Amino acid sequence: MVSIGVIIYNMTSVSIGLALASEKNSAVLKIYNLEEHTEMKKVLAFLLALSMCLVFVTGCTKISKDDPAAKGAEFDIYLGKKVMNLDPAIAYTDDNAVKIINLIFEGLFRLDEKGKLKKALAKKYEILEDPKTGEDYLEITINDTYWSDGSAVQANDVVYAWRRILNPDFDSPAASMLYCIKGAKDAKSGDVSVYDIGLYAVKANKFRVFFEEGTNIDEFLYNLASPALVPVRENKVASYPDTWSTSATDLSTNGPFRVKKFTADDPTEHITLERSKYYYLNQEVETEAKDKYVTPFRINIRYDAPLDSAKVVPSGDLINVAGSDVISMFNNKEIFYVSGLNAATAGAYGKNVKTEEEASAFTFYFNFEKDFAQEAVIRQAFSMALDRNQIATNLGLGTTAATGLLNGKVYNTKKGTSFRKAGGDVISASGDIAGAIALLDQNGIDPTDYDTIYVLIRGDEMNDSYDSEVNGYMSNEKAILLAAIEAWRAIGFDVEYDIVNYHNWVENDKGELVDEGFAGKLERGDYGIVGMDYQMISTYALYNLAMFSTEYSGNASLLKGYTSEAFDNLLTDAFKESDATKRAEILHNAEKLLVNEEAAVIPVVFNANAYVVSKELSNVKTDYWGVQIFKKTSLKNYVQYLPSVRNNNDEETE
Repeated sequence: MVSIGVIIYNMTSVSIGLALASEKNSAVLKIYNLEEHTEMKKVLAFLLALSMCLVFVTGCTKISKDDPAAKGAEFDIYLGKKVMNLDPAIAYTDDNAVKIINLIFEGLFRLDEKGKLKKALAKKYEILEDPKTGEDYLEITINDTYWSDGSAVQANDVVYAWRRILNPDFDSPAASMLYCIKGAKDAKSGDVSVYDIGLYAVKANKFRVFFEEGTNIDEFLYNLASPALVPVRENKVASYPDTWSTSATDLSTNGPFRVKKFTADDPTEHITLERSKYYYLNQEVETEAKDKYVTPFRINIRYDAPLDSAKVVPSGDLINVAGSDVISMFNNKEIFYVSGLNAATAGAYGKNVKTEEEASAFTFYFNFEKDFAQEAVIRQAFSMALDRNQIATNLGLGTTAATGLLNGKVYNTKKGTSFRKAGGDVISASGDIAGAIALLDQNGIDPTDYDTIYVLIRGDEMNDSYDSEVNGYMSNEKAILLAAIEAWRAIGFDVEYDIVNYHNWVENDKGELVDEGFAGKLERGDYGIVGMDYQMISTYALYNLAMFSTEYSGNASLLKGYTSEAFDNLLTDAFKESDATKRAEILHNAEKLLVNEEAAVIPVVFNANAYVVSKELSNVKTDYWGVQIFKKTSLKNYVQYLPSVRNNNDEETE
């Protein structure tokens, strides 16, 4: 950074610091006393102009002069199971999805670590009155920035993303967050066109939103911090409908990082993120530092190594090479951040492990198309039998027993209030096997009358295997599953588990490829119960509960075959209620109905992110969702860790 000091004395003499010397991309200032005269004024003017040019050319940079590529740091991180779809509007069955989406997309607003609303893509917003109708509307102006392919981000990109969510042919739980827009719910129902709702661009960088009567605009602004409502590129979605969010080649992002490498074919192949050279940088005059807005040049997200080779035996064709596990690579400064730790692996990192509450809960969902799931008493017994306290204790590391569906990240009435604290416990954290058996008996239900119930989860492709389990390791998901299976067998049901990879393409008798993996079975309903993360998409309870309503779920209900007139009525009342306290009361009743009286879902634990950060990394931020942000992260003496430099050093040592 160039510094210039100017102090004026008595309008006749000037004490000026002005002498530029290049040293580590900075300019050193020296002080001279100069009597004011014409020639010196000319020299001063020239040097000032020269120094200002230097300011704009060099800027503030952390790129080392020893960096052979002059691009910045590159480091590897580990995030657990690989995310297989980066579509922000639907990637909400895995808490790992949010960790990546927040790095590659930027929404209009964001929530800081304390939940305070901050502008992001939004440059300014105003609530104005339409002079013709007297209606209030929201006008948002966006910042000048660019997609990762160099195209300008425009207001229409936001408008398109929201219209896409509201299209009746597209299933997304995010739709409910947009129902306050005039005509939006009618559009989702197919009664009006998405082009006729109260949402349109007025300039390339400005759009307007008109609302249904009684809308709380402040609440709407908080919803705009949801990763589900970020802009997306219409031409990419239209041109590559099947691959735009599952292949780096077809994906365009507007966040600090672009996706350099990513496919959904191999769950062990790493994802590479690179600094977007278009993110807020001036594209007309290339005078700004490359790392002005994003410090790291490249982040490699590793999925090709087991957590701990002493305990993990990869399944199938995966090979475990000694010294190539995540723990070894972290100790050798080859991986600098590790998340997704559990009780079996965290001990290797000692007291350096940190935990953050996440906005998610591991939850079991019933398939209501199966006979057993249609009996409310059976569902209640399944929930009653689970000892959530014991499961949370076994998992440890900040995981807590779920006493409802929504955790403390969700507001009760406004920021600073807790829905969970206000609502109390709606399900018991203690297991009651005897009580569950008695409940079934009192209602004349004989578990032996029912066929085998299959419980589906996605396994950890790298770490979960029978041999790993023998060695004392299993993923949190598998640990929860096995505890549940034991409890449900104890109350008399024949229950088996089905742990599968995300995709498993198998040729059937007709020569057709059928996905027998998690994604395929979930879509077809080939399960009795499915276990996965329930990711909260909003800080407000209404929009999180809406995804279980047939009327408000955006056609994306996670409960196959579930309909409840009583639940739908409560949600309708909540959407109509403008008083925050009265609405909260309705929503507490809705949550109780969903997870207790009807037991349509079984929340088990509230998730926590257990992670460790290398001492070589600094400025790793955390947002309200419990997700780490690497936009301004620095790696100490990063040049020595660059692959080209490290490889050369290795060759010299041989």
